[in-house]
Amino acid sequence: MLALAPLWLVGMFGRGLWTPDEPREADIAWRMSLQSDRTLPQLADRLFLEKPPLSYWMSAGGITLFGDSGGAARAPNFLYAVIGVLSVLALALAMQTGTLAAIIAGLVTMSALIAFRVSVWLAPDACLFAGCALALLGAWRGYGAAPGWPKVRGYALMHVGAAIGFMAKSAPGWLVPALALLALIAWERRWVELRRWELYAGFLLQILIIGPWLLAVAHEANAAEALSTLFWHNLMGRFTPVASSPALDYTSGHHNSPGKYLRELPLYLLPWTLVVAAALVRSLPRVRTGAPGATAWRFALCASLPFLALLSVAATARDVYAAPALVGFGLLAGLWVQEAQASPSRLDQLALRFSRYLSGLIAWALAGALLVFAAAGEAPEPRSVAIAVLLLGAAHFALWRAARAARRGDFPYSLAWIYSGYVAAICLAALVALPVIDRWQDLPGLARRIQADTAHQSLALLDPDETTLAMLDRGYRTRIAILTTAANPVSTPDAGGASGSLVSGTAWRAEQVVTRWFHTAGDDARVLVLLPGHAPGAVSEWLGRLLPLVPPGDGLAGELSSAGSARLVRRYELPQGRRYALLGPPEHSMN
Repeated sequence: MLALAPLWLVGMFGRGLWTPDEPREADIAWRMSLQSDRTLPQLADRLFLEKPPLSYWMSAGGITLFGDSGGAARAPNFLYAVIGVLSVLALALAMQTGTLAAIIAGLVTMSALIAFRVSVWLAPDACLFAGCALALLGAWRGYGAAPGWPKVRGYALMHVGAAIGFMAKSAPGWLVPALALLALIAWERRWVELRRWELYAGFLLQILIIGPWLLAVAHEANAAEALSTLFWHNLMGRFTPVASSPALDYTSGHHNSPGKYLRELPLYLLPWTLVVAAALVRSLPRVRTGAPGATAWRFALCASLPFLALLSVAATARDVYAAPALVGFGLLAGLWVQEAQASPSRLDQLALRFSRYLSGLIAWALAGALLVFAAAGEAPEPRSVAIAVLLLGAAHFALWRAARAARRGDFPYSLAWIYSGYVAAICLAALVALPVIDRWQDLPGLARRIQADTAHQSLALLDPDETTLAMLDRGYRTRIAILTTAANPVSTPDAGGASGSLVSGTAWRAEQVVTRWFHTAGDDARVLVLLPGHAPGAVSEWLGRLLPLVPPGDGLAGELSSAGSARLVRRYELPQGRRYALLGPPEHSMN
């Protein structure tokens, strides 16, 4: 935990709220801290039914204790990370690995790119990850324990972890341990395990943890809608299209594709991609019947691959969904380093060597980013250059020590030094990079400008995304109208086209709903529209000298303005960040 603390502290408490997701999650947590009825989360005064409320309760507690800030809302993430790493360490030790191998398993699991991002990101995935790690520990202990109370205690831990995961993000909290255990039982043909009463006794704990919340939901005024959304649209709707409103059509965003998770897995595992690859190769003979420790190797594979396979057939896909599978890959790394230390193969030695090179490339990439920031004027040049030099010096010193340990055949210490260089590079780069990115992500400042400009006007949002809703709601509770074109019952243009330059069905419907809003709300009416792409900034302008960059257009707002349906009153932009247009009634309408 001491070794991981620098990553956690920088990622959780050293920055503001970043898109995607974090502004939305912060608004929900802020709302939850003010709600008298905390049964269901709310986003901008509207029920948010995508996930159960455990992570929002926890973040609301952080806001209540420490004030409304990104660090306060992420404070529970530190607890989730501690639970996650302790679960992995305990699981590796229960598999009879040595202490150093268990530590490597914990470091690889928690510092791999996607697991690290999930741990420090304000989203339910961090709590889900902790619950899944705890549930996998319980599944292993229950599977290997003697019948009776030892087995009950192991499986009870699995049920507690599954309940935590469910209350964080619904079904994945159950699926990760269930798939791992069922796959291991099928692999070893231990079907008798499914008939043991000890496996099911822990369901009572799940009922005690989840049941009170479900009863509270059942007593809400909109209970049928809430339960249908939570247990039908949000589960089945992620695997196949189901009849629902556009807001609940999860297949319309984050599209999946065949093999997506396997193609991206090397990126998820950075900087440990080659270590895990060597571990997978070594696992092939180890999982055979009669091989020493075969069950441990099988469980590590069962904790990762079946869940990835299930994600691969889902209709929606995001990299963070794969985070729970990294527990199994971390265990593989721990099992691998213990055996490779005793009998290294040529492949093991190559994996260790090229992991050093990969860590060095990451350090050089981070140093290069700092120099670009300095050259573009986004960060002070002397400080950026000094930190870049220090970053490279620290990383290469650690990699030199890692090479010395590898020549001695000391695999655990070589990996520990690789990890040290990786952490030093990230933490030093963060000193320069995080303030720069915070300026690009300054949504609260953007919201204050919009608030000031529309304080005495009627404001509507045209097809807003959740980030826009959260940005204007958190801390303000802005009264806004929502204009939508997705389900708007208005006529669409025929084959002859539309007025002015409006030619698409979406633009035609937008013209009608915006015109209707201006007619209803009067000359002081305003419409805020999210513009496509990102605004230019110092970095993009500097890079434009090397690569031609096409400036983004104004999208729907530009079409409405060109057609004379609205006039552009003001633009709002963050450098390298979001762009908005504030539209008002056309001049002829005001006259």
